[in-house]
Parts: sequence; C-alpha cells; structure tokens
Amino acid sequence: MENKNRPVIVFFSKDGNTRSGAKRLNERLGGKIIELREQKNGNVLQALFKKGSKLQGNPWQEIAAATDVYLMQPIWASNAVPAMNTFLQNANFSGKQVTIITFQQFADLKNSDKVHQEIAAAVKQRNGQIIGTHAFVGGKMGHCAAEKLIYDQIDSIARQD
Repeated sequence: MENKNRPVIVFFSKDGNTRSGAKRLNERLGGKIIELREQKNGNVLQALFKKGSKLQGNPWQEIAAATDVYLMQPIWASNAVPAMNTFLQNANFSGKQVTIITFQQFADLKNSDKVHQEIAAAVKQRNGQIIGTHAFVGGKMGHCAAEKLIYDQIDSIARQD
C-alpha cells in the first residue's frame, strides 16, 4: 500500500541545478523523486512558445497517491521548460497541495513570478491548490551552481517535520 502522505518531487534538470535541489529537498522531506525525462531534448524555442516535449513513460501517473507535490524546474527564456509543460498538461492535481520551485541563472530572479503564475494556473485548471512558490539562483547556462548554494536555498524552505 502506497503512503498517501509521502511528498512527491517532480523535477526536470538539464545542467544539474534542479536535480541537486530535488535531491536535497528529498533528503529533508523523505519523499519520492520523479525526474522528467524527454524522448528528445526540448529546447529554448519550445519554452519560448510554451510548447511541450514528449516524455519517457507516464510520469503524471506517479503523483496519483500523493497529497503534497513539489514541481521543480529551471526557467528557460522566461518560461517553463517543455518537459514541465507536458507534465502539467497531463497530470491530475485533484486533492493535491502543490509547491512550485524554480531555478534561474540571474540573481534578480527576473520573470520568476510570471512563470510561477503560469504554472499555478495550469495546476489550478487541473484541480490542484498552490501552497507555495520559491525562486532560486542556479548556475549560469550550461553549468551547475555550487552544491552549497543550492542546498542552502532549499534548506531555507524545507519543512522540518
């Protein structure tokens, strides 16, 4: 029997920033991690035009028993990444409390609010409730930030149960 109260962390990572953050969050929460893997790598143009990409498997089915879901991704071209767009189009968020976490390269976190609002709208459209959003700094494009930077940011929000 699957534990309904076990948080599920759904993430996409290209350069390792979000993967590192998801790993740290899971260490703190003791949840289940689902990495979104594309059949063919999505790109910045797809993000710019808010398109999706084909994912391996059916990762949206992995959140069925969860009540707490964390959606983690980098921001590309001031938008959600193609993998997350596809996940959002297929997931059922009914009865789920969702937290959005993004990483981007610029310390001013420009446009993170816009991306959070768009992801939140997609979650709400699929019957979910947003309980929090967080924007963090990752590495520059093509690079992963220092693990300490990512861990410190995640630690600032991770629930201490």
